[in-house]
Amino acid sequence: MKPLFVIPLVALFFVSSLHADVTSWRNGGNGTYEGATAPIDWEDEDSVLWKHRTPLRANACPLIVGEKLFYTAEPTDLICADARTGETLWKSSNSYEDVSVMSDSERAQLKETIEKINARAGQLKPLERQIYQLNRRLRNDSSNDRLRDQLTQARRELARLRKEAGTVPQKFRKPRTHSTNGYTSMTPCSDGRYVYTCNGLGIVTKHDLEGNRIWAKIMEKPDHNWGAASSPQLIGGKLIVRFADYVALDPENGNELWRVKDPQTFGTPASFQVEGEWFVYTARGELIRVGDGKKLPSQDWTIREKIWAFFNSPFVDGNRVYVVHGAAGIQGDVYCMEIPATLEEINRRGLKKVWHTVASKERYYTSPVVHEGLLYIHSMGNRLQALDAGTGKIIYSHKVSGMRGRAYSGILLVDGKLFVGEENGTAIFVEPGPEFKEIARVNLGENRSTPIFDGDTAYLRTIQHLIAFKSG
Repeated sequence: MKPLFVIPLVALFFVSSLHADVTSWRNGGNGTYEGATAPIDWEDEDSVLWKHRTPLRANACPLIVGEKLFYTAEPTDLICADARTGETLWKSSNSYEDVSVMSDSERAQLKETIEKINARAGQLKPLERQIYQLNRRLRNDSSNDRLRDQLTQARRELARLRKEAGTVPQKFRKPRTHSTNGYTSMTPCSDGRYVYTCNGLGIVTKHDLEGNRIWAKIMEKPDHNWGAASSPQLIGGKLIVRFADYVALDPENGNELWRVKDPQTFGTPASFQVEGEWFVYTARGELIRVGDGKKLPSQDWTIREKIWAFFNSPFVDGNRVYVVHGAAGIQGDVYCMEIPATLEEINRRGLKKVWHTVASKERYYTSPVVHEGLLYIHSMGNRLQALDAGTGKIIYSHKVSGMRGRAYSGILLVDGKLFVGEENGTAIFVEPGPEFKEIARVNLGENRSTPIFDGDTAYLRTIQHLIAFKSG
């Protein structure tokens, strides 16, 4: 029997993270930065290396490749900055009109129409909201003629304004998305030579480090009206993306290699190897072989039959995978799964459930972290919970005071400390261990991104700023 060979994707990036490169979502998936020494007093002016305003927001995390920092801006921009100064080096827009094959006249006409529609957005959006609200009210009061007349008038006015602005062809119309999520919640990834992006329009791109777009591919639009959030990943020589299905693309040219049908989900899957072969594992408990896209047998649990609230990434620790998901007042489930030692076992039966624990019944946008035998999870409502990673027993469940925004930014392990944040900007550093112990607290400004750490420097993309913090 060959020995177990399980390597979480984060391990491949650990050495490079010590030498400045952070090239994917959560630094390889697990959110660990053991070699970092970034400051914890980020509100100290001496800790701010540089700070630049970014008028267009985004939720995705930055990347760092050498001395270049890559980040996104709504709705489709990829921006490259000098990591030493924050100054912009180049910017690439990747919208339908940018990447579609069309004549110069067609492109000019499309651009003109879009500009007219954007100019009328102040009139169109209130009408669209009014129509949406009137439709909802009519569902509960279908005999109300006054509401029906208001709806008819609003629809006529919307049609008139749209006709004046012009019509964008269906294939160029932006899909719906949640106002919080936007179109730039997917963190890019890099192999050190190229940067790969996905945006909520269903577009995948490849750029070199100088800003030249090598290829672009328009795929299907996201399968949920809240948009897309699963970040692209380079795994086993393939680019794994998700808008409605899991799809493997050839990084060289963007050609589709395989496709796996998948229920609605938002989280980025975890990845690992067994005997040299790569697999991805989703927060729904789906196991996919990267080599050929085969969906392997699932486990003796019912996670796939539950609701759609799968927002985060599983955590891989040796031969264990930890998954957390939930919905307010309905469910809060934590699973520990065991990765088999051989290809024969994993192909035959998939992963094996080790334990299942019912945690606080809330959403879990944040991804879990395991450290020294404890599993840490953080709910949307800012309840930090520590569980025994071996048994699933809840060690503590602490509602963090003063953190009132929704928790999106995830738990990170930085230099032996836990970083925990929420969207209003409050972030805390916590001492790992069997008791909750807050070390420091800072306010970073409204943000939904997760910071990245490079040695003695941390980089954060807030709603309004791109900031670098440095140890003294």
